[in-house]
Amino acid sequence: MTTIKVPRQTIVDRVVGYFAPGLALSMLRDRTMLSAYTGQGGYKGGRRDRRATRNWHPGGGSADADLLPQLTDLRGRSRDLARNLPVATGAIQTNRTHVIGEGLVLNAQCNRKALGITEEQATAWNETTEAEWQLFCRSADFTSVQHFADLQAMLFGGVLESGDIFAIRRFRRDPGDAYGTKVQVIEADMVSNPNWMADTDTLVAGIEHTRQGVPVAVHVTDRHPGDRRRTAVSWRRVPMRYNDGRQIVVHLFDRLRPTQTRGIPYLAPVVEALKSLGDYTDAEVRAAVVSAMFTVFVKGAPSPETGPLASTDAGGTGREDEIELGAGAVVDLAEGEDIVTANPGRPNPQFDAFVTAFLRQIGVALELPFELLIKHFTASYSASRAALEMAYHSFRRRRSWFVRQFMEPVYGWFLEEAVLTGRIDAPGFFDDPAIRAAWMRATWTGPVRISLDPKKDAEADKIDVEQRVKTRQQVLTERTGGDFDQKVEQVRREEAALEGLSAASPSPAPMLPSPDDEEDDDA
Repeated sequence: MTTIKVPRQTIVDRVVGYFAPGLALSMLRDRTMLSAYTGQGGYKGGRRDRRATRNWHPGGGSADADLLPQLTDLRGRSRDLARNLPVATGAIQTNRTHVIGEGLVLNAQCNRKALGITEEQATAWNETTEAEWQLFCRSADFTSVQHFADLQAMLFGGVLESGDIFAIRRFRRDPGDAYGTKVQVIEADMVSNPNWMADTDTLVAGIEHTRQGVPVAVHVTDRHPGDRRRTAVSWRRVPMRYNDGRQIVVHLFDRLRPTQTRGIPYLAPVVEALKSLGDYTDAEVRAAVVSAMFTVFVKGAPSPETGPLASTDAGGTGREDEIELGAGAVVDLAEGEDIVTANPGRPNPQFDAFVTAFLRQIGVALELPFELLIKHFTASYSASRAALEMAYHSFRRRRSWFVRQFMEPVYGWFLEEAVLTGRIDAPGFFDDPAIRAAWMRATWTGPVRISLDPKKDAEADKIDVEQRVKTRQQVLTERTGGDFDQKVEQVRREEAALEGLSAASPSPAPMLPSPDDEEDDDA
């Protein structure tokens, strides 16, 4: 139970209380209520009269008010850290490797019960669709540079570095292409308000939306604003959807607040911490290099003829009388001069402990266990396995988000063209959203879970399958990846080939009796 502290009486309160007790009581009551409103409450973290929080007054802005004024700097600093700081680079690459890997693989699984088709028809349709999808992936990039699997990795990495990224549906059938549908990737900086105008009620950070907050269009520049050519840019308005509701623009970002318009870079919570860590590491490395040179300094009175030793600033002129540090250098001393050894005390014995503690905090914010963040497993088997399990859940969540936000819309674009051109037969695809969803049902396979002890994991999977807790398809998805039907067919072919090889192999010829054996028989 929280008690309200009654304010202490001042000299004025006593004087007023002597002549007008009622007024003094009213003043004291009002001051008590004001104190309860401004400083008292059930949570210590919300009080304003405590030493630790009295100067802490965070703003209560909206999602865009808290983000957009600093978004440009956050993007630039995030990209700079990703380019130049090993820890930041590793964190982003680790996510990209374990979420996307070599590219998410389509496993078409149309809902045959909802479509009223047989199992054989559904299997044949799924196989045809997967084969056509592979054709589409070869030419899906609007720039004709990357395979669709590489495009996935670039998009996901762009979201991590910049906070968001855009994919626009385009159509261009190049010679040799089976499909004309393309995916054009637009970097976050290229979406902004036309002519750099201020935000309005319906236009915020390049996103045009209705009064209800529904995005209706994006405004895209014809080139990156930071392009080296520094020429004038122009904007074009791209609607988010067709009139019938089909999606044109995919805005990839992780929305954390209801009114958030743009995405937050993955490194945003730890930008300052990573920068400080990088500066500290650089300083320690430079100090260690200087210490390794075994530097000595001349100590003595300057000669009237030569004066003191020459000094230089950062932009030195390279004079011949300047003294530079060097490994194993020997300097002749003049008469009366002595040397003093400089020992910076490097390498710093506390460096590893300090950096390790720092990286643990950074890993918490990035949802990367310390062992995986630095790719160094020194803990016990149980601790390492727990760290990998936690990381796997984080990777799986991000993969599911990427599938919902990007893979499913692009899969729909592909099926629309395939059905319209007759390459895939899907009756009712454009007639009923429920039928469309039944044809589009699919799963996406990504990188498998890391296994520290495959034997133990295999035994656990065997028990789960026997107890009907897991299906074999789930085990394949988590352990090795791939489709169950395809693996069964591959195993059948391999076993048939081995049986044929055994049947074709000649049986070993019987051994001829030796002369010694014949003599024994005669005896």
